Amino acid sequence: MMRLSEFLRENSPWEEYVNHEFVKEMIEGTLPQKKFRYYLLQDAKYVEEMLRALLRASALAPLDKSLKLLHVILSSRDKGTEVNNYLYSRLGITQDEIRRTKMNDVNYAYTRHLNYWAERSWELFLVAWTPCMWGYFEIGKKVVNSTSELYKAWASFYSSDDYKKRVDIILENLDSIEVDKDLASEIFNRSVKYEIQFWDSALTI
Repeated sequence: MMRLSEFLRENSPWEEYVNHEFVKEMIEGTLPQKKFRYYLLQDAKYVEEMLRALLRASALAPLDKSLKLLHVILSSRDKGTEVNNYLYSRLGITQDEIRRTKMNDVNYAYTRHLNYWAERSWELFLVAWTPCMWGYFEIGKKVVNSTSELYKAWASFYSSDDYKKRVDIILENLDSIEVDKDLASEIFNRSVKYEIQFWDSALTI
């Protein structure tokens, strides 16, 4: 029997997401740094809201599952912060600039989508959240071979064993739940489309 994660992935524009032009240009080392810088600023805003949504949704989850998942997610957070701090230093991004940066429309809609499901259902939040975490692992494994040291550094965390542990436990949780597949597919697809639009927004500045 097909796992829920596989069903959702196969019935979404997944390949368009993980093989986006933004990703291809990172791999090739041709992505203009100003576009990457814009992406990093928006991503910083996204992650802040995403973590809030995760904590909110965890209150609706079985305690044993939420504690185990949160431990894995938060215990490797310092490694991701180290990579981001290196990138921020290279590109002259400050915490004050991040605070002052306004979310673009895609980022605002995406984070509202996550927060909406976080307030309603742990199971459906997992469906909405998985594309971001799972997709970045696949993308990281591609970009870590970039000709650009900057983009290789970005990918070093997403392609790491520590990050894989995050993805593994998320997929383990996702594949253990029972949800209406049509609704789950709608939610998962919307997240994948937001991921595609997130890349689009950085390419078109």
